[in-house]
Amino acid sequence: MGGGKNINRKERDSMQQSVELQNIRIRDEFWNGILRLIQDAVLPYQWEALNDRVPDAEPSHVLRNFRIAAGLEKGEFKGMVFQDSDLYKWIEAASYSLLLTPDPAVDAQLDEAVALIGQAQWPDGYVNTYYTLKEPGKRWTNLMHGHELYCAGHLIEASVAHYGATGKTSLLAIACRQADHIDSVFGLEPGKIHGYPGHPEIELALPRLYDATKNERYLLLSLYFIRQRGTQPSYLDWEWERNGRWSLWTNTVAEKPYPCYGEVDTREYAQYHKPLAEQTK
Repeated sequence: MGGGKNINRKERDSMQQSVELQNIRIRDEFWNGILRLIQDAVLPYQWEALNDRVPDAEPSHVLRNFRIAAGLEKGEFKGMVFQDSDLYKWIEAASYSLLLTPDPAVDAQLDEAVALIGQAQWPDGYVNTYYTLKEPGKRWTNLMHGHELYCAGHLIEASVAHYGATGKTSLLAIACRQADHIDSVFGLEPGKIHGYPGHPEIELALPRLYDATKNERYLLLSLYFIRQRGTQPSYLDWEWERNGRWSLWTNTVAEKPYPCYGEVDTREYAQYHKPLAEQTK
């Protein structure tokens, strides 16, 4: 600190203490208006959309995918490969809204969603309706495009928010089983996949899971993904060649993994052209 002042450890630690979200209140009317809009209109609308109950709107298929994966309905997967994340993001937002305004109806909707996710989870902890329903034999084979780790990251963030808002461990337990499964699959040890996600997300989610559980394995797994990204030779380039240069976005063999982005360099777009610590933009 300037002015010749020194701060002892106790004072420094007290300055760095975080404030629990439930203890924060916003008094600005502009932002409170936004929060009320989200609680009164956006979240209820999104819940109906996730359930395909919005008239004249294109179905999202999100909750139906989970019901099919859980064996509660018959049908096939519909939507994008990352469709599951829509439900997880809603759970996260709805959970944070409960911290501001308790709502039994929202709490019941969350219970319904969590139960459905649990029913769709594989015995080994894996959760992903696209691969469960469409390509069950190809789990973890398309990290470039498959968004499995991306969806897992949003599940983790949803679980931490849900636990913090309700004190319930139901979704947190699901997320921990998923994270334990991922930890058993990825790493530098022999027999594990040495890859990392095409779409970053799980790297920031795992430290939040560590904060909620104090299980250091989750912190170390995040560190693995961060350090492995951008190492050469590139795992994602190797995977792209192994998969016959097949693009999930065009369903064709393509010149590069993301043909829809024109002249943009794929490796820079997905941020694996060099180690993260060496990236400047």
